[in-house]
Amino acid sequence: MRARRNLRWVAAGVLAVCLGGLGAALLYGNLSNAQTVITVKRTVYRDQVITAADLGVTSAVPAAGVETVPSGRIDDAVGRTALYDLAEGSLLSPRAYGEAAVEVGSARLGLRLAAGRIPSAPMPPGTRVLLVPVGRDGGDPPEGASVTGRIATVASTLPDGASIVDVTIAGQEVERVARLAANDQLVLVRLAGEG
Repeated sequence: MRARRNLRWVAAGVLAVCLGGLGAALLYGNLSNAQTVITVKRTVYRDQVITAADLGVTSAVPAAGVETVPSGRIDDAVGRTALYDLAEGSLLSPRAYGEAAVEVGSARLGLRLAAGRIPSAPMPPGTRVLLVPVGRDGGDPPEGASVTGRIATVASTLPDGASIVDVTIAGQEVERVARLAANDQLVLVRLAGEG
């Protein structure tokens, strides 16, 4: 007697062959689109300088919308500052590194200045300013000289007319300036020249 062919098994076999061929074609297509990119070999925390030992090179097929840095640009990243935490094993993004927000020896602080204690004209980042200590209600000014600095962010105005602005100053002056600002004893003066 001749064995009967089971059509279900034949159809399942044909389907398996087709799916295997499709999977092989997709795998080949992905491998042919692989790029050599920079990867993070060990965790780098925000504001740390990236070293050559922190980075490596790998072959990857980035997903749509994922930004990567080509391996040929590894020297661009070394010596730059991590702008946010870089996890070990992740691919390096071009937005993940840049210039340090605050230079060594400097400090950045936010100031809330009452209306009339900051120029009304816009001051772009880099504008040179002088922070002048003033007395309250016409009293004697506090001890200490005025402090030079630079605008770090454009000032924003609050509903009560006060302004909030970030200023970069010398690190050794930050505590005194913070106390003066907290006691509403500062006036910000724009100096000639911009950074």
